[in-house]
Amino acid sequence: MSNLTKIEIITRPNRFYEFQKALAEIGVSGLTVTKALGTGLEKGLIELYRGKKKETNVHERMKIEIVVSTVPVEAVLEVVKNTLRTGEPGDGKVFIYPVAEVIKISTGERGVDALQDHPKEK
Repeated sequence: MSNLTKIEIITRPNRFYEFQKALAEIGVSGLTVTKALGTGLEKGLIELYRGKKKETNVHERMKIEIVVSTVPVEAVLEVVKNTLRTGEPGDGKVFIYPVAEVIKISTGERGVDALQDHPKEK
């Protein structure tokens, strides 16, 4: 069995394209992105709504999921540090999980083979 690892990153969406470009440079081509809302240590915003002050502490976030096998996890963490870190509250979190198995639905391939893109045969 190969060493599969899932890296889940929850962060601000404003630096995503720089992050995605840097991932491609280290060989990460596939990822899943989900829009998310979250709260944490970052202070809330005070908005005026119908003449009343309203504090909002829920912020727009993005959840990025990546499964790696041949690209080292540390290389992905270096890209996170270099592209997403501002040093301010709200930069986000990274979660790392071992993955027991990956199966490509269309072909039945398993493990590392399921993560690879294969050209279609004609």
